[in-house]
Amino acid sequence: MEATMHKLRMFLKFILNGNLCKSKLLRVLILYTELAGYFIACVKHLLLRQNDIKILLIHYPVNREAPFAFNLSNNLVSIQYSEDSEVKIANQISDFSPQVILCSGWSNKFYLNVIKKYKSTSKNVVFIDNQWLGSPKQYALRLISPFWLRRLFQATWVPGEPQSEYAKKLGFKYNQIFTGLYVADSNLFKPIGESKLKQGGVFPKVMISVARYIAQKDLPTLWKAFIKANENTGNQWKLNCFGFGELYDQRIQNPNISHHGFVQPEAMQAYLPESGIYVLPSLFEPWGVAVHEMAMSALPMVLSDKIGSASFFLDDRNGYVFEAGNGEMLQEKLEKLMALSDEQLWKMAAHSFEQGSKLELDNWVDTLNKIIA
Repeated sequence: MEATMHKLRMFLKFILNGNLCKSKLLRVLILYTELAGYFIACVKHLLLRQNDIKILLIHYPVNREAPFAFNLSNNLVSIQYSEDSEVKIANQISDFSPQVILCSGWSNKFYLNVIKKYKSTSKNVVFIDNQWLGSPKQYALRLISPFWLRRLFQATWVPGEPQSEYAKKLGFKYNQIFTGLYVADSNLFKPIGESKLKQGGVFPKVMISVARYIAQKDLPTLWKAFIKANENTGNQWKLNCFGFGELYDQRIQNPNISHHGFVQPEAMQAYLPESGIYVLPSLFEPWGVAVHEMAMSALPMVLSDKIGSASFFLDDRNGYVFEAGNGEMLQEKLEKLMALSDEQLWKMAAHSFEQGSKLELDNWVDTLNKIIA
């Protein structure tokens, strides 16, 4: 009885505050963890396409290893989360009166408390970007999900099929699972690919890696494999590495390898037109938006078999897969690409562009509208 009265009071408050009539703007609250440029691009594209939405974005501090700079829109209010500011943020959320809440995972207790508070008056959607690995923790979560997650959230939004399987195991039904959560900034990267393919000519003998300098990315395996492959094929290729991290000081020094540090997505426009092949050697990558960005930029790819987004953007027509951590196999794939003709490489580049163009910012907005309908 008490729970029913609480729901009734929340609904009455919803109406008395004028939430159904005081504004035509749909109020969407986003409870996010670590921001990245591609997510902001999605949100800004949403606001550009639709003027009937207002967004309140709560997010973690920007990662020092990936210090993206964001230029936010007027209809997007952004607040940085910290434990010390939870009371203030809770008041701002109350004033905002969200009708839709998009929540990044379930690790933040404050975020979950917000979901609980507004679950009677808002549609709640959880973002899931982890894959099902069958760990004891995931099995435990699978058991309690019907009594917890499934009661908090009416839908889930995931990057692709590897995460869809996890969502199904957590009890979400087919019509509650939506894919396409992570989308590259097609306004930025697609013109690069279009221009490259139109220009053609000599294929750039430049490989590129966009990854943090952390153990998970396994960059040393790439560096060693590239040096050997390049030597075996005549030292005609260059490797440009973009990123920063705790292992940056341990980067290898080689005349054919350049380390550029972290570069803002917009600044990549100066490098991608002269880049030929993208390589990502990660030991584990739940998704990997950089793969989408590079596919859209018309780059053939070599990816480890532990990268989630390879399931959507890579096949045998635009690149190769190798066993994560297997330097000899990676070297073999690199040498195979280095031996191809310009014509063959441009065909692969065109297919990468085709694969990358299957998912764009418009698709992200369309999916969100389906979710909140």
